[in-house]
Amino acid sequence: MVSSTTLLKQDTKKPQKLPSIEEIKAAIPAHCFEKSLPKSLFFLVLDYVILYGCYLVLPYFEAYGWAGYITWCWVIGMFAASLFCIGHDCGHTTFSNYEWVNDLCGHIAHAPIMAPYWPWQKTHRQHHQYTSHITKDKGHPWVTEEDYEGKNFLEKHFAKFPISGLLRWNPIYTFLGLPDGSHFWPFSDLFTTTTERIKCAVSASAVFFCMGVAFYFCDYSITKWFWYYYMPCLWQGLWLVVITYMQHSHPEIEVYEDSQWNYMKGQVQTVDRTYGFGVDTLLHHITDGHVAHHMFFTRIPHYNLMEATEAIKGVLDQYPGAYRHETNYHVWFKYLWYNVRLEYLIGKGSGVLRYKLIGQEKKLH
Repeated sequence: MVSSTTLLKQDTKKPQKLPSIEEIKAAIPAHCFEKSLPKSLFFLVLDYVILYGCYLVLPYFEAYGWAGYITWCWVIGMFAASLFCIGHDCGHTTFSNYEWVNDLCGHIAHAPIMAPYWPWQKTHRQHHQYTSHITKDKGHPWVTEEDYEGKNFLEKHFAKFPISGLLRWNPIYTFLGLPDGSHFWPFSDLFTTTTERIKCAVSASAVFFCMGVAFYFCDYSITKWFWYYYMPCLWQGLWLVVITYMQHSHPEIEVYEDSQWNYMKGQVQTVDRTYGFGVDTLLHHITDGHVAHHMFFTRIPHYNLMEATEAIKGVLDQYPGAYRHETNYHVWFKYLWYNVRLEYLIGKGSGVLRYKLIGQEKKLH
């Protein structure tokens, strides 16, 4: 039996030194930090037009039975995830320079896809502020060896079933509140002030209002509402789970305890992934421009991410192992493989945790 300490001696391209955030910022063209409300509104409207088009072509997909319907869900789920990315910009204040516009458009983008805007904004901001911190990184639950061993069979292996991704965003994360707290219930552990609870109630009410509107357009049919509204929302959640998981999962990433964590060390554990086939552009570069987004999550709008990414790479390439990028045309298969292979982190108490890899014990003998 190989101990966790031995496993931690695995070879990684860990950077010995990292640039400062000021050094990286200086390398990025100044116009990348400029927010354009007309551009942002254009993409918001564009995503809605595309989603409307998805419903117009639905009969053509349904003509192919279940295969056609599932393909349609996959497609509309992706474009709903694109719409989520616009609300994502709003939550980071990169949609415009006006807070009220950000909040209004954030609700317009998120409420129809069952995402409570203000509660999500809170947890997501903490994810960015404490990226790759073992306990403070919200929205991305890190599992230690000790946590894993204390779970039952279903908890250990649920994520390994492909269909589980349909449920991990909604209802498990946002509604039931695992692990951060319910985003719908004002008195969940997620909220600590009256203002936060009021915001939760407003955002949740906006979601329920949109659910009601969808029910009206479905002729008050629960069956139609489920298949043509709720299921697309679940597929949007699946896309979001895949995107988020792959941005922060890699066999060589590190997760830190208080003694070792700092902002820059956490941010360089983020992974840029190119999905290809135009998907990255359709998803507003949340996939292949995520490192730049993490570095300056309140400063750079999505339409400037790729130019900023090139500038950041020019700096990070001077620090071997500091920038991670993969081209993953088969990203869905890699997502499933990572869920099987990257079960939990080892090294608790050492300050730096890494994934224990299945099969690694045999390799080390």
